[in-house]
Amino acid sequence: MSSGLSRTVPAIARGARVLTIAALLGVLTACSAPPSQAPTEAPPGSTPTSSAALPPPPTSAFPGLTCDALVPDTEVASFLGAAAAPQPLTVDDAPVLQDGGTVCAWADEADGTSLTVRLVGDGVDHWATFNHWYEHTDWSDSVGEINGTMCSDGTCSVHALDGERFIEVDAAGVDDPAGTRSEELARTALAAAPVPTPAAPPSSSAPTSRSCATALPVDTAAAHLGAAATGASYVSTATPSYHLAQDSLQRVGGLDCRLLSADSRELVRFTVLPGGAWVLREDSPVGAVDAAGSEHSAHARRGDDWVRLQAPGASEETTQALLVELLG
Repeated sequence: MSSGLSRTVPAIARGARVLTIAALLGVLTACSAPPSQAPTEAPPGSTPTSSAALPPPPTSAFPGLTCDALVPDTEVASFLGAAAAPQPLTVDDAPVLQDGGTVCAWADEADGTSLTVRLVGDGVDHWATFNHWYEHTDWSDSVGEINGTMCSDGTCSVHALDGERFIEVDAAGVDDPAGTRSEELARTALAAAPVPTPAAPPSSSAPTSRSCATALPVDTAAAHLGAAATGASYVSTATPSYHLAQDSLQRVGGLDCRLLSADSRELVRFTVLPGGAWVLREDSPVGAVDAAGSEHSAHARRGDDWVRLQAPGASEETTQALLVELLG
């Protein structure tokens, strides 16, 4: 058993189910972005100022479930301390919400501790991806039907399947070397969470590219970036550890693309979230997103989709030109 990793052999019936899931994973991961209708959008790079012109936030698979109900204040205080407070969500969690999920976050900024709980439906599919990420089938059953718990360097993560629910608990700065406290909190959240209702698929009125190189060809990017892009290529953005937000982005047909130079410098990174233009709303659940962006970053609407492009080291003019190319 590796340090900080809880792994025991589950019951035979449960193991058979997980092995079946893993066998089907090739079919799941082979799915490409769904076809979309013709775009009905404003000029490239433009962003409406009225929330009424933007699509509504996605419908949760757990309607009415509040963070207070998912993890009561007393549990948060016991886990992080009495000074812990709810934290606003960031745009990085938008794919989980688009996937019908619920995200709750707390932190004690002075103490450097934090807790984030993410909950989604379609749990079997998410567990299959998680299981494949680490190529294990002998996880623990200490949370839900089956779970994986990993702790190192002051952080802990718990991922568990329970019926059609899949939960991710991320804790940082907490004294929990074996993950037992994080597992206890995950069990508390699952006990409070209802059975998920089917979530509507994301709407997308703009064509969805099936690959990074199709969305923004290397030659097109290089024409704007100049000599720095000589020998540039797209590389995988997959992280060594599983993250639900990354999984959800893929499940809703999104893209997360990273273009590196020949000497491995990041030239361009962009995200496309189908149906995600709601992040630009004034009342967005992930907080206000500055559509104007910054010198090296820009956000825009492409039909009902949300697009973010970052070009470290590039001028604002070049960043905007690359965004226009991406918006097509």
